[in-house]
Amino acid sequence: MPMRIRRSIAFSTIILGLIYTVAVVVAGTLIVQTLLMARDIPAVQAASTQAVLIVTPTPEATAAPLIILPTPVPPTPLPTATNLETAPVSYHPKSGRYIAVWLPPNFSGGARDSFEANKDIIDDISPFWYSTDSSGRLYGTRNDELVRVAHESNVRVMPSIHNVTSNPETVVSVLRDPQRRARHVQNIVDEVLARNYDGIDIDYEALDSSLRNDFSAFMRELAAALHQNGKLLTVAVHAKASDYGGMGGFQDWAEIGKAVDQLRIMTYDYHWRGSSPGPVAPAYWIQSVTEYARSVVDPAKVLLGIHFYGYDWPSGGSATPRPWSIIQGIIDEQGATVNFMESNANGRVEESYFSYHSAQGTRQVWFMTKTGLASKIKTVQDLDLAGIAIWQLGYEKPEYWETVRQNMIEDPTLIQRAINPLIPDH
Repeated sequence: MPMRIRRSIAFSTIILGLIYTVAVVVAGTLIVQTLLMARDIPAVQAASTQAVLIVTPTPEATAAPLIILPTPVPPTPLPTATNLETAPVSYHPKSGRYIAVWLPPNFSGGARDSFEANKDIIDDISPFWYSTDSSGRLYGTRNDELVRVAHESNVRVMPSIHNVTSNPETVVSVLRDPQRRARHVQNIVDEVLARNYDGIDIDYEALDSSLRNDFSAFMRELAAALHQNGKLLTVAVHAKASDYGGMGGFQDWAEIGKAVDQLRIMTYDYHWRGSSPGPVAPAYWIQSVTEYARSVVDPAKVLLGIHFYGYDWPSGGSATPRPWSIIQGIIDEQGATVNFMESNANGRVEESYFSYHSAQGTRQVWFMTKTGLASKIKTVQDLDLAGIAIWQLGYEKPEYWETVRQNMIEDPTLIQRAINPLIPDH
């Protein structure tokens, strides 16, 4: 018996020794492999980084041609709570109806003087700052000082993005492609948030009616993205008295009117640069356009466009747009007699005109008067529209603002509306 026990013990010892030896070999192998893998990790990471840089190179910003020489808008970071201004006290409209104005790109001269003189009643400003390239990126100019000055006066800032450039069709490829359109929407929202704007104004003009569904989709998508961030969307639309009338066939008012906060109708240029001389915004045309607008869009969103400029036509050529200061200079220099056309065969006109002689022959100028402006404001009141949108600040005759104050600030319709709840059984 003792001999068998010793043999069993010896055999067990051999088996355990073999198992231990195998375990040591396996552990050593694993350690070696781990060290080799650790040595290769930096090389893998470097190769991965190089691949990313090749796939997504940083694009070089090239300035799209604009009316003025633009500076490319650099990428802007998403804002943080530390780089946003304190929100101003906001009550709009200040006067009972909205007063919105478009500004030239440069906040100086007559535009700034007019803003300072009337900021107490102006609700919204839309400086003409941005355009887009074919990928949906924004280019143009901007002015942080204007944003600060406006907010200090409780004026909302909604810059315009436009296609009034040497290549207005650039925006077509953006609108037609859902992916580019989505990038364009994101670029707009990023810029609005980063610069502390109150919203954005879209002014895409003279597009083909085949873009109707694409433009509507763009407005819905942009409105949803802006509203999600507490921002506003306004749109400038061509004046029309029927769905596919004039140049506005691509703009489905009934559809985009559901999405936007303001529908600003460009009710001017009835006679335009390339046409024969005539009233820029005759009253009979204004009436038909606004009545159609009211029938398809909530009137509380509709703003009537007001022109603060005039046109100066040569004999048989294209007109030159003139601010009031130039028109007054021509009248004084030429001793011109100013006429007022109250109506013609089509109905009420209510615009002024005069003729004068130049080296190129007889010229004719048409422009708005206080009477015509008061008539436009009355149309806004009669149809209970949201207000007016003025093109553009700094072009005007000073008396225009007197008319605005006299006819819009003391609006009997709004005074009556405020009194109604206080009247028993009303």
